Formats: sequence, C-alpha cells, structure tokens
Amino acid sequence: MSGKNLRLLGIEESPARQPSIIDMIRDLETEIDRGMDVYTPAELARLEANLSEYRELLQLLLQGG
Repeated sequence: MSGKNLRLLGIEESPARQPSIIDMIRDLETEIDRGMDVYTPAELARLEANLSEYRELLQLLLQGG
C-alpha cells in the first residue's frame, strides 16, 4: 500500500493535531487526482464519498448551521 494516504482511507490514526475541513478537502482532492496509479477503484470511491461529506459539512458551516 505504498504511496497511499492511509489517514484519508481511515486505516491509520490521525495525528494529535486535526486538520481543518479545508485541509481535508484539499488533501482528498489531491489524492483523488492521483487516481488508479495509486488507489483501487474501491479506495477511490471511499475517498470521493469522504470528499462529498466534507464539502457538505463545509456548506452547512458556511450557512450557519
């Protein structure tokens, strides 16, 4: 599994400092762009689902709740 971001796949624990929602969205977009050279279709689907959830959460926060 070399080269994969295991934190974004939910396999590895996050560091003590939690990234912001914006950082998570950026990280997910970057990893998704790496595509099938690095990730399996199932892993890409998981990353895309996570990205969608973070974008929805950000929209809710920006709208005030």
